[in-house]
Amino acid sequence: MGPYDVLAGMTQYCGVNIAHNLDFIPEDKLNWKPAPDANSAMEVVVHVLHAMHGMRPMLKGEPWVSPEIETPGDLAAAKAAVIAAAAAFAEDLKNIDTSILENSVETPMGPMPLGQVITWGPFDIMHHHGQIAYIQTLLGDKESHFAGM
Repeated sequence: MGPYDVLAGMTQYCGVNIAHNLDFIPEDKLNWKPAPDANSAMEVVVHVLHAMHGMRPMLKGEPWVSPEIETPGDLAAAKAAVIAAAAAFAEDLKNIDTSILENSVETPMGPMPLGQVITWGPFDIMHHHGQIAYIQTLLGDKESHFAGM
């Protein structure tokens, strides 16, 4: 097992579990917002896609990129996109060159050590999983849903 396989597994599972939890939000409510300035479930999905794809170059010591992300057209596309983005990030994390972890990488907040930056992806996707689960509760679903792997 590599040094970052646990973080990679957590990232990949969060992607699968976000997709699973999207099944418990009615499709006609994917763009519903609990408040005017809040994010809808679909906006959370787009953020996850942006973060996962934007952080991947940093895992190779390259600067953050701000990818153009289209909003998925429906529930199935949203689920597939989240699973694929998390899996790609996880794969890059498993294959990280540990010799560059002390190198500085350019982030939206300025230069930071790569060893610190690699934790952002797993933390970010786990945080957004919580947002999806909270939207479910606001829509009346009080159960916790966990995907099998």
